[in-house]
Amino acid sequence: MTTLVNIRITASTEVFETDGICTVGLHPWDARDDWRDAVDLIEELASEELVLGIGECGLDRACDSPWIHQVDSFEYIGDLAERVSKPLIIHCVKAHDELLRINKFIDPTQQWVLHGFVKGADLARQCLDAGMILSFGAAVLNESASLVEAVRLCPADKFLLETDDDDVKIEDVYSAVAAMRGVPLEDLCATLHQTFEAVFKQ
Repeated sequence: MTTLVNIRITASTEVFETDGICTVGLHPWDARDDWRDAVDLIEELASEELVLGIGECGLDRACDSPWIHQVDSFEYIGDLAERVSKPLIIHCVKAHDELLRINKFIDPTQQWVLHGFVKGADLARQCLDAGMILSFGAAVLNESASLVEAVRLCPADKFLLETDDDDVKIEDVYSAVAAMRGVPLEDLCATLHQTFEAVFKQ
């Protein structure tokens, strides 16, 4: 199991510090008038050896950031990920139609990873068909029927597991998904490690 930390960058970020591998991104909650300043800094940091990806970034209709800034910054960052040859880690809430539209427009060669996927099989198929990797987190512990179906339909090399909740053990997420998919935990761990290395070019 590998720890990959997300670092939120804003226009006011002055110091970049990390003790290990990470991603850097402009979270949609932070997409304000000055988003271009944040993205300029992200572009500078993208060349750092420990920065393996770009994100979280994305779209969130449930937050108060101006929608136009969210869309403009996400489209720009999607292009940035292509320029710096890094995968894109995506936060998406109530905006999957727009996400899929932008994905089709950019037609990325870099991998897009959809963070914290909690939806059902239909949307999972659409995202997988668009070439995305789905990343499942603590929500799998609730074992909702729709999410279980989404977990089961993913090809073995098209999903990752995560937790950004300190109260949830990643081991519990692994165990739950292994049971859902009917595979030994050791096999699941090995496959996820291979997927991580492929996505983040390790």
